[in-house]
Amino acid sequence: MMNCFLIGIFCTCIFVASSVAISSSSSSHFKNLKGLLRRNVRSPVNERIDCIYMVSRDGDYWYQSDGAQTGVCGLYLIGDPDQLVEIEFNYFDISCTDDGSLNFLDGWELGGQLFPSSDDHALNIDMRYQTFCGVNKPKKLLISSQNVAMIQYRIPETGQGFTLNARFLTNPKPCNVIARMPSGKYSIKNWGRRINCSFSIIYPENVRVQSMAVGASKYAGVLSQLQQENIHSQCEKRGKSDYAEFKTGDGLDPSLMGYNFQMCGVTNAPSRSLEIPLNCGNSVVRLVSSGKFYNYIDFQFNMLQPEDTTKDNFCTL
Repeated sequence: MMNCFLIGIFCTCIFVASSVAISSSSSSHFKNLKGLLRRNVRSPVNERIDCIYMVSRDGDYWYQSDGAQTGVCGLYLIGDPDQLVEIEFNYFDISCTDDGSLNFLDGWELGGQLFPSSDDHALNIDMRYQTFCGVNKPKKLLISSQNVAMIQYRIPETGQGFTLNARFLTNPKPCNVIARMPSGKYSIKNWGRRINCSFSIIYPENVRVQSMAVGASKYAGVLSQLQQENIHSQCEKRGKSDYAEFKTGDGLDPSLMGYNFQMCGVTNAPSRSLEIPLNCGNSVVRLVSSGKFYNYIDFQFNMLQPEDTTKDNFCTL
């Protein structure tokens, strides 16, 4: 079975291995990514990879074509939130004929949607997406802008393939993140920059805000900020340039999600009134920053149980 999608100017079809089948529905896309995440906890390093595979630890990974794959395969790489992905090829032999190629994506793609979205990434798609083929291995290191990257490859010639070394580097100022676990705590900061940052969890989630200062004066002291306790909703409609968004949908791209709740202001008092249920297949906390303020939001996230979720029309927008 093959799924076809568009990345930039490229039309791509993913061949789906029967053991990790990915159907055409968005919910099935996420179901199988979750399965890969769970399986990857025990994944060995220095291993031959399958057509659809996920890695999260340093090591050498290799693939050799048996000539049976007729579509495009995908290697998903994911590190901790404060890490970047670095890839170096040690061996490379992929014929440019018969549409053979290997592509590096700075981010993830699933079902035709990208993370980070074009709104949240500093590079345009032509710079994020690089194509290689031939017998000469890519000379430069490939480094992602966040904790996820992806390798797509189509190798029709039997015996051809590649070996790569994956390393996960420290990122001192993380911005866009895909979570490896369905529950935990996290803090998004803009570090005073004009930047949009998204924290994505590929599960329906209940998000509880613990503290936040979004759109507060950067000259105010920490104590005075925490004493303000002034939270607003619908911030963009109020003319606010800085706000936190809580989004949910059945795709990776936050800009295409149908549900969007906004908050801005300052609070340091966790309460049930600051709990936001996000019912669709993917949940996102997004911090929009103009660069005028030092923004942050601390939150907990816990996976909703099936009985607590409802499928709304906005999930599939």
